[in-house]
Amino acid sequence: MVKYTMIRPCSTIHCSLVPKLDPVQRLAQRLWLSLVLSLVLSLSVTVKAGEVPLRAFTASYDLTTKGMNLGIAKLTLEPVKDLWRWRLTTRARGIYSMFINKKPYSETTFSHNPDQVRLQQILISDENNKDKYESASFDWNNGYMEVMRKGKPSRVPLAGGVYDYQSIHLLAAAMQLQQLENTTLRLYQKGKLVESRLIYRGKGSVKIDGKDTDARIFEQTITGSKTRIKYYYDVQNPLLPLLIETRDADDSSSTLKLREVEWRS
Repeated sequence: MVKYTMIRPCSTIHCSLVPKLDPVQRLAQRLWLSLVLSLVLSLSVTVKAGEVPLRAFTASYDLTTKGMNLGIAKLTLEPVKDLWRWRLTTRARGIYSMFINKKPYSETTFSHNPDQVRLQQILISDENNKDKYESASFDWNNGYMEVMRKGKPSRVPLAGGVYDYQSIHLLAAAMQLQQLENTTLRLYQKGKLVESRLIYRGKGSVKIDGKDTDARIFEQTITGSKTRIKYYYDVQNPLLPLLIETRDADDSSSTLKLREVEWRS
């Protein structure tokens, strides 16, 4: 019986043309190939959020938690001098406004250049509870951010791009533009930078005003957390989330569903 293998010996003539390398040369060759491969892979998955065209808008959303329609959230993207700003505010409505006194808001200011998006400042607070104040100022020239949280200052080193729960819409839009399936990012969360992944889950639809609106679905996971967030973006306007669904470890969920949007430019 003759046995065949997938590895075929080269001919004598071919083998004689291949130079023999000493151990040092072989090690150098492996290191070089590894470096080239890493560079190629890193270039292939680079997300250029700065290429996303920006357009100012204000969108309002129904806030639902555990099946209860608690309030209305307003998401705004607007230019501020030579920068841009995301702003999210939330208010209880109806009977819930009688016993929910929270009025949280958050702002994310960023620079938008053709080659990159860089956060400049994050503000998180509550109009009725100044103890909830939190801020992060980004010093990209010196490679750190200054954080103030719960009255305590800290300095956190920066490396590469950083996103938060608002600027991640830019990242998702860039992935749609470049047709990328997934990416890893550094996420600002409670004064720290944590690793997170954003994964494209395919197409779907969201019912807005009784009509199905086409959407592209992304899912965000966070290292060390069981919380998962799904974003449904308008196919025609990739920066506009139609629906944001946050599901916690106990499988309880909260959603923001688009009510209306006003484009300002």
